[in-house]
Amino acid sequence: MRSSIAEYRSCGTLFLFLALRDIRLRYRQTVLGVGWAILQPLLPMLIFAAVFSRLHVATAGIPYPLYVFSGFAPWIFIGNAVTGASPTFVNNFAMINKIYFPRAVLPMAVVAALALDGTVAVAAVLALSVWYGYGPFWTWMLVPMAGIAAVVVAMAAGVAAASLTAVLRDIKNAVPFLVQVWMYASPVLYPVEWIPAPLRRIAGFNPVAGVLEAFRSCLFGTAPDWGLMAQSGVSILVFIAGAAALFHHLEGDLAERV
Repeated sequence: MRSSIAEYRSCGTLFLFLALRDIRLRYRQTVLGVGWAILQPLLPMLIFAAVFSRLHVATAGIPYPLYVFSGFAPWIFIGNAVTGASPTFVNNFAMINKIYFPRAVLPMAVVAALALDGTVAVAAVLALSVWYGYGPFWTWMLVPMAGIAAVVVAMAAGVAAASLTAVLRDIKNAVPFLVQVWMYASPVLYPVEWIPAPLRRIAGFNPVAGVLEAFRSCLFGTAPDWGLMAQSGVSILVFIAGAAALFHHLEGDLAERV
């Protein structure tokens, strides 16, 4: 374990290079640049707000457009990170076959690069919160903690998706669909209270549910659902362990698989 950690720490320069490379490639010859990080959650928020606002959705007094935007901002980062990380082993097969380095650096660098988009989106959410009259609150100082949790979940899911894609090419096509299903199974568009009582007991085992609950609690200065947070915390640990075990199982002959 210690040797593996030391190995990854020694590849910090490679990790930074790959992350910066992805950022440059994504925004090269674009007009809006990081503005896309705001438009991606903003446009679906406008659509869902236009459709559901008239239904008087119960969101603890928080305006529905703001509630949805606060869900889409972290979710789109996680969804894009998982989708972008899934083909990294396959797309970098030449690099994997030529030199040795800790392979998990590849999907993790993709997630790190997308963290810039997530940061910009969160800044937009904070600005919209002020515009609606929510905040600033002292709990805003805890928002980075929710952001770190989102990055951890995205990295675990990204490494798992990349590992599976190296074995089964069908996973590459299935990931966007599975990410969309994951979004609807998470309280992005709706509060947890909307979930039927029997299912609500297991809703917290969705890692994203705890991330969204923590982010919204910090954003709006409200008391979190500690039961949900505890369930989600356990699920995140299990999620990380499962992704690490899967990657470790496939890492030995990864070069041959891709």
